[in-house]
Amino acid sequence: MPNKLLPFLILVILSACARVNPEELDRLTKEDPAFKQMILARDQMRVQIRSLKDDLLNRKKTIDAQVDRLRAEYDAYAKAQNQIIEKCQAAVEANVNLLRRDVETASAQLEAKKTELNGHERSLADVRKLLKESKAIRLSTQEKQKWEERIQMISEQIRPLREDIQNLELEIRLKKQKINYLR
Repeated sequence: MPNKLLPFLILVILSACARVNPEELDRLTKEDPAFKQMILARDQMRVQIRSLKDDLLNRKKTIDAQVDRLRAEYDAYAKAQNQIIEKCQAAVEANVNLLRRDVETASAQLEAKKTELNGHERSLADVRKLLKESKAIRLSTQEKQKWEERIQMISEQIRPLREDIQNLELEIRLKKQKINYLR
């Protein structure tokens, strides 16, 4: 029994899938006025659907064009702003580099002053040691006075060097702070 029903179902399915010819549609609409109204409503809905789809497509094209225009405007604006940002960053970096060069120069001066100070302190220590040991040698008053004057002269050279070193250390520290603030 199911085997006899299968060809009938296939025939029904194929006939439903096949397009209705105009004569048959005309016959059906004449026989059933309600069906004719359904066909007219279907045709109106298809026109309305086509109109809605066209409107939707036109709106999409319009909005896509606006988006493209806005994207181009933004890209141009962003490019200009990024150029300004780069100039500002370059100006800050130039100031940082200037301060770094100043720190390097001051550091070199500091090292030179420290080297000079170490030389004077060694000389001062040598002279003091010589005077201490001179008690056994017995220097004349005039020679002792010369050595005392030498100690006084070296001490006078040391004092400004120490001040210069302190000033340079302060200058370096302040410039490094400025560099940190500029970053």
